[in-house]
Amino acid sequence: MPDLPDVHTPQTADVVIDAMATARAIRSYHPDPVPDEVLERLVFAGTRAPSPRNTQPWEFIVVRDADIRRRIGDALEPRAAEVEAVIPRLSTAAKQRMYQGAADLLRALGTAPAIIFVAGWQRDYGEEFPAEEIMLSALHTSAQNILVAARAMGLGAAFTTFHLHAEAEVRAAIGAPDDLHLAVTIPVGWPASNTGPVRRRPVDEVLHWDRYVPPPA
Repeated sequence: MPDLPDVHTPQTADVVIDAMATARAIRSYHPDPVPDEVLERLVFAGTRAPSPRNTQPWEFIVVRDADIRRRIGDALEPRAAEVEAVIPRLSTAAKQRMYQGAADLLRALGTAPAIIFVAGWQRDYGEEFPAEEIMLSALHTSAQNILVAARAMGLGAAFTTFHLHAEAEVRAAIGAPDDLHLAVTIPVGWPASNTGPVRRRPVDEVLHWDRYVPPPA
C-alpha cells in the first residue's frame, strides 16, 4: 500500500475517492495468502467507522484457517446450486449474469484466502430507538470502510450476506455465540478478475440542490 501524506490534500482525497470509484465486487481470488498485518489493517479501517453514540458495537472474525473456510464453503454449496437452477428461467441476460455471479461468489467464498465476518452486539438506546437497525447502521458502515481499504491496498473483496443461507453451520464453524449478530460476510484476496470503475448512475441524475425535484414525466 502506498504511503499517504500526513497532511490532508486534494491528492489524498483523490486516492480515497478513486478507491471508492473502482471498488468492484471481486468474485475470484488468487490462492496466495493475505498477510496478517494486511488483514489487521483492514479491520483497523473497519473500526474507524462512525457508530451511534460511539458505542462501537462491532466484532470482526477473520477466518484464515483452510479447514474452517472449507466448512463454510461446503455449507453454502447447496445454495449455489439452487441459484444456478433458477438461471434458465430468468427473463433477461442481465438477470442471468447477476444470478450466475452470485452462484460463482457463493462457491468462491470457501476458497478465498480470508473471510472477514463483521458482527456486532445490540445495545439499548431506549424504547424509541430500534436497536437492530441502529446496530446495523454501524456494522454496514464499517464493512464499507473495509471494502474501500481493500481496494486501496490492491485486494479484491465483496460485501455479502451469504452467512444467512447457512447461518447455523457458519456460526458453528466460527464459534459465534447466538447473541452476536452476523451482519456482513466479506471474502478477501488478491483479485483474479478485472478491477475497474464501478457502474453507477451519474451524479446529475441523483443530486438535488436544496429540494427534491422529481424527474420529468
